[in-house]
Formats: sequence, structure tokens, C-alpha cells
Amino acid sequence: MVSRFGASFNFNLGEKKAWAVNVRPAIVYRMDGDRAQQLNVNKSKIEILAGVTYRFASSNGKHYMTIQKPYNQAEVNSLNETINALRAENARKDEALGAKDAENARLEKELTDLRNAPKQVETIIQNTHSKSLESVVTFRQGKTTISTDQVPNVERIATYMKNNPKSTVSIKGYASPEGSAEVNARVAKQRAEAVKNMLISKYKISASRITAEGQGVGSMFSEPDWNRVSIATLSESE
Repeated sequence: MVSRFGASFNFNLGEKKAWAVNVRPAIVYRMDGDRAQQLNVNKSKIEILAGVTYRFASSNGKHYMTIQKPYNQAEVNSLNETINALRAENARKDEALGAKDAENARLEKELTDLRNAPKQVETIIQNTHSKSLESVVTFRQGKTTISTDQVPNVERIATYMKNNPKSTVSIKGYASPEGSAEVNARVAKQRAEAVKNMLISKYKISASRITAEGQGVGSMFSEPDWNRVSIATLSESE
């Protein structure tokens, strides 16, 4: 019989810890003979056991021992109910956000349509000596060409001038505040010239009856976007 005193060292290898190197140094004493001499160093030896261990994967896929927290079915059911309630709440919030987004898109479209809608302004001033009429042709931002929905406003000017051969028209172009003063001045003049050129080319109104000039940034209307216009003032002496 012998007695062994020692230690065991295990070094795990690899990410999955499936392999291990084992080193076990020990002192071994013979236990025969006189009891007083059983732990005599002269009756002992030193030994080292070394080896390699491979651990097979368990049911949870691990190659080493793990401690699992047990759950009872009631606790699992409670957690599932909480998760389902949170999912339902998220779905309701997503639906509400979708409705808000749709409402915002509708309101933005209405606002854009209102800003870009044709604005027809007509003023008639009459006294004992003369009569004048104002007509407004609107333009989109940065544009100097007359859009299709504004052609009727130009045609009304031409119709009046054809029906009143002694009438003349003064066209003044304006711009909204965006951009530099130089750009706004150029755009305002081009808008006035656009109305003049259509009266001449399309409706055959004599150029001698038309004056056109740019006025830079307009301030006639409270909304800055509404000042992208050419205002045509028709006059006829009685």
C-alpha cells in the first residue's frame, strides 16, 4: 500500500475548450513496515503523470460543465405573455405612427398645392377720365417661363387690348426674396419680358403698346412666395 500527496493541473485548450492537458505531480510513500517509518522520505518517490483529455459535447453543445437555471412552466408562460403583450403594443404604436405619417404627407401636399395654385388678382379702377385694369401672372420658384395654367391670364390681357384698341399695358415683373439681389433683378425682368413676348408672338399685340420692366423683389403680398409675379396694368384714356 502507498500514500500519494500531490496536485492536479488542467490546462484547457481551444475556443470550445474540448481539449485539455493534464499534469499531476505527486510524492508517493510506501505504507508497509513500522508505522513510525511509513512517511520516511527514504521510502518515497516523486512521480508526474501527464496526459491529454478530449471532452465530448453535451446536450447543450458545450464541451465543459455548465450550470443551467431551472424554470418552471408557469414562469415560462408568464414570460411569453409579457413578450406577446410588448409585441402587440409595438404593433399598435407602429400603426399610429403610420397614420401620422400619412396625415403629414397629406397636409404637406395640400400646402404645396396651395402655394403653387394659380393666383388671379384683378383690380378695376375707374374715374371720369380714365379706366385701368390689373391682371397678375404667377410664376413658380426660379422660373421665368409662363406655365400652362397661367396662359389664360395673359389671354385676358390680349382680349382686352383687342377689344380696346386705344389701350396700353405696363408689365412689371417681381421676384420672391430667395437669392441674391442681382439674380432677383434678372429674374424679375425676364418675367415681365415673358408676358410681353407672349402678347406679341401669340396674340399679335403691337410692341408699341407694351412696356415691360423688372422691379426686383416684390412686397405686394404677405406671403413671400406669392410675389413671383408679373403684374400687367391696362390703361385706356376715355
